[in-house]
Amino acid sequence: MKHSKLYLLVTMAVFSVSLSQAQTAKKTVKKTPSKTNATTNPILLKNSSDSLSYALGMDIARSLKSSGFEVDLNTLSKGLEAVYQGQQPLLVEEDVATIIQNSFQAAMEKRNAELKKPGEEFLAALKSNPAVKSTPEGVLYEVLVQGEGSQPQPTDEVKVHYAGYLIDGEKFDSSYDRDEPINLRLDQVIEGWKVAVPLMKVGSKYKLYIPYHLAYGERETGSIPAFSTLIFEIELLDIIKSDAV
Repeated sequence: MKHSKLYLLVTMAVFSVSLSQAQTAKKTVKKTPSKTNATTNPILLKNSSDSLSYALGMDIARSLKSSGFEVDLNTLSKGLEAVYQGQQPLLVEEDVATIIQNSFQAAMEKRNAELKKPGEEFLAALKSNPAVKSTPEGVLYEVLVQGEGSQPQPTDEVKVHYAGYLIDGEKFDSSYDRDEPINLRLDQVIEGWKVAVPLMKVGSKYKLYIPYHLAYGERETGSIPAFSTLIFEIELLDIIKSDAV
């Protein structure tokens, strides 16, 4: 946090120079017709310092927008100038850290809520379907084919065919496409599988609806976005005995 904060302050300080130059340029540069809007972009990058200042300004702006911060550019420039020019700032250092941290946390919570919402709404709608059952942990499932074989234990190795989908129908993995079933230890798979596969009997085919916290959680994994609710069609082909050769 200390190093990130230092980088932010340093780069923003340089950005303040760019803003100050922009304000000066607006007073001295005549407006000329251009493919770009000369009224809103009159800055001339005359040297490497100008280019660096402008590049850092672009980078800071992208970072602030991607972080979800809502800032007033005029007030932002005043804070930059106060620090860069050695003026007395309006906030003490402890308040600066707290405000940034609280604002970042609020922005992340807002972003995360938006990412969770489609999956939550999808699962809520499924619960009204009488064909869909639910486990205490929150995995929803449909029995497509009910087998008559044995049920695996949570530590067993099983042979399965499966296909995995996002809730928009995009397929991200499939053993069917590879025409090759896979052997998996149930104590080494995602939580949703650990919950649901032991419910199946050999010969069964289930459709699982797994909330993000029982799948890959808050992290992006390959082509699977963060906070993704996942859909799996799983066919339990066999239980691999520990003494099998």
